[in-house]
Amino acid sequence: MQPSLLHRIQFNNDETAFRQFYTDHMFRLFQFAFTFIQNREQAEEIVNDVFLKLWQNRSRIDQIENISVYLYVAVKNTAANYQRQVSRRDPRDLEVVHHFYLSPDPEQLLITDELRKKIAAAIDDLPARCKLIFKLVKEDGLSAAEVAAILDISYKTVTTQLTIALKKLEEALRPSLPKNFSASFKKK
Repeated sequence: MQPSLLHRIQFNNDETAFRQFYTDHMFRLFQFAFTFIQNREQAEEIVNDVFLKLWQNRSRIDQIENISVYLYVAVKNTAANYQRQVSRRDPRDLEVVHHFYLSPDPEQLLITDELRKKIAAAIDDLPARCKLIFKLVKEDGLSAAEVAAILDISYKTVTTQLTIALKKLEEALRPSLPKNFSASFKKK
């Protein structure tokens, strides 16, 4: 059995393993940072800072209970520190870019471009916290408990926000979906 990337990073100082680990996690963490600061360059810098600290402290990686939660919390805290530092700056200095990422799977490949755009618009219309929680669970694949730990909120709040998001998405997309879709969706 091959040693895990984290094992190779910690015990072998394996830079190739670190690059692979970085590549595997960078984009999602970048998107997460971007939700807080709305600046591409700063979001990328925040993620890179988190990974630099991880590399510098690699000898203690095995002390991290859940690496995904650790990375998201580190990005959230670094972004919060950045926001505090720039809170006095002119708000026009912030670059605003709206984007949405769907990880491809066979089912999504069947969705038309038009419906994809409607889904993206419906998600973009969600309230900010609701959208963030939805993205972390549905796009990034984190559990509700992990999201609760990352955002320092209760598990119940996460599940409530997910329920709200799904109801709002169903309402927004109902005209574009087949007539029997709602009934089959609720049965699952």
